[in-house]
Amino acid sequence: MASNPTEKRKKRRTWLMPQEVEVWYVLPAIRRELTRTMIEKGIPQKQIAQMLGVTEPAVTQYKLSKSKRSRGDQVEIPAKVIPAVRKSADVIIDAWDARDEGNYVYETMTREINKLIEILRREGTLCDVHKEYCAHVDTECSACKD
Repeated sequence: MASNPTEKRKKRRTWLMPQEVEVWYVLPAIRRELTRTMIEKGIPQKQIAQMLGVTEPAVTQYKLSKSKRSRGDQVEIPAKVIPAVRKSADVIIDAWDARDEGNYVYETMTREINKLIEILRREGTLCDVHKEYCAHVDTECSACKD
């Protein structure tokens, strides 16, 4: 329930597994931050889509502001995790640039996103999102960390 009456109420599902929370909420937020970082670095949208394995319209939605119904805006990546996102973006860009040398960008991108998800688990962000979007998660739940 929203603490502020004017705040938009979040839809809470009866039950979500932590993995569903990652797929539906956390992964889009990570892709949003990677996209915004790559745009700052001057990478073209088409190339970003190819690097992240998403469509160009998805990249367009990732770069929109929250008020424009951007994709991945349900979860805010904590400020202390943003340096890791920037580092992962650099690793993915480097893999893209080296792809003619037999480097597989998809594997690199997957590895980097997995690293970011692990950081968000350790930071407790995954648990916070799980509690926010799932009605039956106990406030003391630690299933995501076990």
